[in-house]
Amino acid sequence: MSDIAIGMGISKRTLYEIFNDKDELLEHCIFAHAERTDRELASITEKSDNVIDTLLHLHSKLLSATWYMARSVVHDMRKYHRPLYDRLEARQHQKISSFIPLFEKGVRQGLIRNDIPFEILLFLLKRQFKTLMEDENLPTDRYPLSDCVNAMTLTFIRGIATSKGNNRIDEIIDNKLI
Repeated sequence: MSDIAIGMGISKRTLYEIFNDKDELLEHCIFAHAERTDRELASITEKSDNVIDTLLHLHSKLLSATWYMARSVVHDMRKYHRPLYDRLEARQHQKISSFIPLFEKGVRQGLIRNDIPFEILLFLLKRQFKTLMEDENLPTDRYPLSDCVNAMTLTFIRGIATSKGNNRIDEIIDNKLI
């Protein structure tokens, strides 16, 4: 709290007048960031007509966000701030279901496969992200986390895309639009 107060140019006492303790400050910061991210993702989703473009744009946003999310933060939250971690997990579980209308739109556009239940796809996607942030065996000593996120996300999108969707992915990658 001292370091934060100094960084903000305020007294520690002033900081404690705003936030009761470290947990409250951490919760405020995490949920403020999550709400800002939700607004950005909603804006991306609303502006795009093509679901593959939308998914890849969301992917590039996720990739840039990865640089700011240290795996140690997730580890520390899970270990030292378990109630907050659990609430964040519940929030993410609720938010990930917002992808279902996007997948349905992609099916109507002929870009997303309809032979795998979306609930299963979302479960797998969530587990993959959880693995990226929590698995100690991830080869981050040889590859940056961004490469791991890139490989996981592109594999997922390619796996749910139709051949028409994969052609669009190739076009976007070939033209370096992401």
